[in-house]
Amino acid sequence: MQLTIIAIVAFFFLSGNGWAVDASPKDDAYHYMANGVDDQFYNEWWYFNVADNDTQLQVVYLLSDPDNISSERKILVQAVAMQDGQPHAMGKHHSRGYGGDRNSPMFDIDKSGFSTEEEPNLRVWGEVEDSATGDPIRWDLVYQPTARPWFAIPVQVHIGHLKGDWIKWLVYMPSAQVTGTLTIGNRTKSLQGTGYHEHAWGRFALSDPQITRASVSVPLDGFSLAFAEILGEQRVAFLGVEKDGKRIVFSEKQIKINYSNSNYSFDSMTAGIFPDAYIVEADNGDYTLDLAVDVQKSAATTLDYRPPLPSVLIFQQVSILQGTLKSKSGEKFSFQEQGFSGFTAPRLHPIFGRINTSTNNSTSSNITIVARNERTGQQKMTNVASNGFYSLDANFLDYLADRTAPWVAEGDRVKLEMMGQGGANSTVAVVLSINLSEDRQEVNL
Repeated sequence: MQLTIIAIVAFFFLSGNGWAVDASPKDDAYHYMANGVDDQFYNEWWYFNVADNDTQLQVVYLLSDPDNISSERKILVQAVAMQDGQPHAMGKHHSRGYGGDRNSPMFDIDKSGFSTEEEPNLRVWGEVEDSATGDPIRWDLVYQPTARPWFAIPVQVHIGHLKGDWIKWLVYMPSAQVTGTLTIGNRTKSLQGTGYHEHAWGRFALSDPQITRASVSVPLDGFSLAFAEILGEQRVAFLGVEKDGKRIVFSEKQIKINYSNSNYSFDSMTAGIFPDAYIVEADNGDYTLDLAVDVQKSAATTLDYRPPLPSVLIFQQVSILQGTLKSKSGEKFSFQEQGFSGFTAPRLHPIFGRINTSTNNSTSSNITIVARNERTGQQKMTNVASNGFYSLDANFLDYLADRTAPWVAEGDRVKLEMMGQGGANSTVAVVLSINLSEDRQEVNL
């Protein structure tokens, strides 16, 4: 027994928090068991995507606060369908109940769910209503894995700002062949594409951490990649690659993500800002990976909570992932493929606007917006999107500091300042009076 424990500890240490741990079908089952302590913070989701030429589909099955202790329970399925030349079709269906199996991948929410079909395949089906048109969005798909499952986060890791919170993260299908149908309104399309499936669960505030993630696979080359960075009280990151049956993993200390030189985009529907291009560099001593993520399509969705608790803003994205994997022995594999990415952040009361760069001979890339609450003295800073828009908002840490008025209160005065590179060309543009009856407030500088 002592030898076994030592071997396990050594394995977790040498593989960077155990990011090479294999998984079984039971790991993809649902995991909720009430403990009577922090059940209101229980969250579990299963995420699926598939791409077939000009069509991409992303589906999430979510279980949050299953026993409705907080009165903010979320049992829902959400779908985002993107087709070239067509508006994004997306919607969600809320339910009061669910069904599942603790021993195998099986979960259902009313007319939607997934289950094992000729193991290890999964059948994934569902229906939601398009939030824009009211048309039904239906899918009926079979996922056949082409790469082995692995635990990206196999042990409970602290990811937010609540004491004792934790998450586990399973990449159950790093790559899959997907067949089936997608129906939007009266249009049905047969799909035969490449897919991916991950599953995460834990006890944390859903609107707390900021999450950046990306995945891509090239089945014909025996290649798959999954990456995520989670920012809370501490940074958590994972990156795993499989090439020709060999798994290559990088621990969080071996992964660097560069947002500083990235582009940012502004979403007019939610007044949110997200990085639409960034660089990931990883080196574990045996392999290096240089990865560029370039967002091509983005759809903003929200999980709404009653203020002053922040809601969750989620950008579901289709991206080009381009990179090179090199071994210490000189082997090299380069790729440039369509994949998927995402960005998740809190949302409460955005202050946003557009800057006029002609007034100070600057470009948006070297301008920072600084906002200061005159009542509290609290200050926030943000980057400016490539089209000149900015956005500032509260986060979960603000909520923990003041659960009645995170960041701003009704009637607060917020001074907004535009700064050039290195703090030069500072201009006090405006003082905004906060009106929380509005969903957002616009201030052009």
